[in-house]
Amino acid sequence: GGRVAVVDVDFHHGNGTQDIFWEDPEVLYVSLHGDPAGHYPHFTGAADEAGGGPGRGATRNLPLPDGTGDDAYLEALAEAMALVAAFDPATLVVSAGFDTFAGDPIGAFAVTTEGFGRIGAALAAAGRPTLVVQEGGYALDALGANTVALLAGIQGG
Repeated sequence: GGRVAVVDVDFHHGNGTQDIFWEDPEVLYVSLHGDPAGHYPHFTGAADEAGGGPGRGATRNLPLPDGTGDDAYLEALAEAMALVAAFDPATLVVSAGFDTFAGDPIGAFAVTTEGFGRIGAALAAAGRPTLVVQEGGYALDALGANTVALLAGIQGG
């Protein structure tokens, strides 16, 4: 039981997740993603979308510009994790997309394999029981290494 925070690090905005929890004050949804002006799903994920009704304020979107690399991504993730800390959830769910990778044919960010380790460490710093759900990632030759790096970062290695 208790409140849940969902942190979505997939390149694309999680329009379905946002829609499901739009009016739910018990679920914080925070998404870091490509600017919807230029990327799928195009019509959701703007910074001013914040939830509705009793869930107002429990949705936060952090659209980032094309070319966003490790340092800028980690800065945005720090902002997301500050929101998580303030929300004080019992559980953290990570929508783990690997299409933020520099070599991804669909995404437009420049996160490195090392960067995924840093992302994992930042997520683990929340100190919450954490469920990782794998989502996108289309640079198949690097997908395994990127996934291992994220999970190692979460595990503190």
